[in-house]
Amino acid sequence: MEGSVNKYSFVFQPDEAGLVLVDGLKQRLRAALAEEFPDKDKGWYHSCNSKAHVTICAFTGNEDTLAQAIAALQQSLRCERSQYVYFDHFASFAGGAFYIGPTVHARSYLKDRARKVVHTLSPFDLIEISDEPHISIGRRLEPARLEFAKKMLRSVDLSFMCNGVYIRRFNPDMGQYEPVDFVKFGNQSKENSGQLTFKF
Repeated sequence: MEGSVNKYSFVFQPDEAGLVLVDGLKQRLRAALAEEFPDKDKGWYHSCNSKAHVTICAFTGNEDTLAQAIAALQQSLRCERSQYVYFDHFASFAGGAFYIGPTVHARSYLKDRARKVVHTLSPFDLIEISDEPHISIGRRLEPARLEFAKKMLRSVDLSFMCNGVYIRRFNPDMGQYEPVDFVKFGNQSKENSGQLTFKF
């Protein structure tokens, strides 16, 4: 077991309703792309089958490495607070990524929590660090297919309680990540340092 090296991804993830919503958007887009571009692999595109998530970072390691990382997160996230986050618009990145973007407040909240996670896991040789919170609909879309997606998907309303970090392991047989653990925000007060003593 110690010698088995896997790739692990750390993400924020919508609740079940959010997962269903995003999956529905992806399948609608895939069906429409298959009709519009019949020569393109039945509408398949990068990320069309992946579960909705907001990437924080990833690393490769064995079960011991993962256990150390989870223990570090459990300690560092004790005082992080849960909060509803809202995603309200579609946007794109250079390179053909089409995604759902958060509101200004949700972006700030998610960036702060992600920075805490990245800082905590920095001893673990992180890869794929994301500094811009978003939920991918598709990646590496050719210009024509990206423009088609923009015209087809115009409005979105997605919200969920962000209450911790999901850990996923890459399954090379499936070509997808599978959930393996979850570290919940502790929502504890930072003022438990013994300073608050009241003498009456």
